[in-house]
Amino acid sequence: MRDTRLKALVVLTASLIVTPAIGSAQEPKFYPDDPVLADTVLLDVAEEPAELELSDMFDRLGHIFADVGEGGGEAQNVNTLDEVPNGNWFVNRHGVRRLTLEELIRGPNTTDGPNPEAPWRVFRSKSQGLTPGFQIIDDVGDRYIIKFDPVEVPELASAAEVIATKLFYAMGYHTPENHIVRVRPENFVIEVGTTLEDQFGDERELTAGRLARVLDGVPRLPDGRLRVTASKYLDGQPLGPFRYHGTRSDDPNDVIAHEHRRELRGLRLLAAWTNHDDTRAQNTQDSWVEEDGRRHIRHHLLDFGSTFGSGSVEIQLANLSFQYWLDMSEVKRNFFGLGLRAPRYRSVEWPEFPKYQSVGRWESVAFDPLAWKNDYPNPAFVRMTDRDAFWAAKILMRFTAEELLAIVRTGEYSDPEAERYFHQILVERQKKSGRYAMARMNPLDEFALTNAGLSFVNLAERYGFAAAGTRYETSWSLYANDTGTVVDLSEPTTGGDTVLALPTDAPLTGNSYLMAQIRSLHPDFPAWAAPVRVYLRPNGGRFGPGGDRPIGG
Repeated sequence: MRDTRLKALVVLTASLIVTPAIGSAQEPKFYPDDPVLADTVLLDVAEEPAELELSDMFDRLGHIFADVGEGGGEAQNVNTLDEVPNGNWFVNRHGVRRLTLEELIRGPNTTDGPNPEAPWRVFRSKSQGLTPGFQIIDDVGDRYIIKFDPVEVPELASAAEVIATKLFYAMGYHTPENHIVRVRPENFVIEVGTTLEDQFGDERELTAGRLARVLDGVPRLPDGRLRVTASKYLDGQPLGPFRYHGTRSDDPNDVIAHEHRRELRGLRLLAAWTNHDDTRAQNTQDSWVEEDGRRHIRHHLLDFGSTFGSGSVEIQLANLSFQYWLDMSEVKRNFFGLGLRAPRYRSVEWPEFPKYQSVGRWESVAFDPLAWKNDYPNPAFVRMTDRDAFWAAKILMRFTAEELLAIVRTGEYSDPEAERYFHQILVERQKKSGRYAMARMNPLDEFALTNAGLSFVNLAERYGFAAAGTRYETSWSLYANDTGTVVDLSEPTTGGDTVLALPTDAPLTGNSYLMAQIRSLHPDFPAWAAPVRVYLRPNGGRFGPGGDRPIGG
């Protein structure tokens, strides 16, 4: 039996279908190379691009007091499957091809991190508040950024950083290698000329005494070693952050405004799931890389220390994720409430401290995927549509509880109860996120052709968000790809089967596509009645297994 999978289908909702009048001229909806699964036609960026410098405060205030970005509507970089092709921004991984447990645990890592038994040559350093940081060269010449946990909360930021890195890599984003390493203080060797940036921004020579004083403020393991996060330098030449709006003028491949990219819009739901409230320009990096003799710019997400219950330098503040850093809507509510109004986060039952202090403020009862907020308004996040959210939900729901536990264990919590609690909350928030998105869209996916006909899966039923028993109203038509003309082949029929027999007498022509329109009918989910349209492209004069190429739905 031949089973042609979703990659050969196009899935479009009614809102995006345009059917011109008969005989009107139009561009074809589908082309011979549809669906495009990878952006392989990358223009060579031969000249060195500029390095972007961005003021954090300017970026922060600029997004709070202005609606940065242009327009709305649906994402503009999806293929005819309504999916994101592989490219410099995103690579379909666990959402399309299930990674093995070994691959999920390894994530983006190509090394085992710096050798803790060899000297670490410090060539750059800074100290800001509770979390000093160093940049080192290990014994094989690789460069790493070394970060430490808050002095009063061991394991907090390092566990969050590594777990989040594995998750976002598996979901499809470009991320750095992040390792948890246990190293002795004496392994740090200062390179001549290295300076220390103190909390006032002044540069001082980094001496052995100053290094020792900095490390005295770092949590120690019982044997005297330091538990650190080692983040390997990204490949290529760093170019600074990317913005969540507009494009780079010196990158000929960057032609879709960032606020209209599906992977950045849908990132909002993924960030809400993981409480990555720090998804902003400063925590991204573009790099100029070379592959197969050609250069291009790759876009990365960085710095996952402020995820889950971690605030990177401290336990996550209670108000973050419930309101913006400076939330003008909250300011207005408090003003008109004469200061008597209690913010929602005040009523949240947070985990017990110090029992779960290594996990931080991480809970699922008060979590609302729709109400969740980033640190400050993100131009891509505020434009997330139901289609963007559904795309993200399909990815995050691909993780089983077993797979999530394997990833959580890479955070190397010393307390098994902290690990158990972290995993429990992660699964509960996953289900809330998936349920939210799949209630707002017709949840049909995984279309395939078999000898029995066109099959599909109701994802909401698969994941337990809806009881089985959805009815499906189906009709068949012919779609003329060159004119957009639609000719009905049958009256709508309703049934509970998730396998649809194909029409046997469709009058085929060279430009005709067989189109199935499917509405999901469920009393609890009125949004499911919006139709999904599946297009089948004929090959060899007939439809059916072995003779067709399905490309749409």
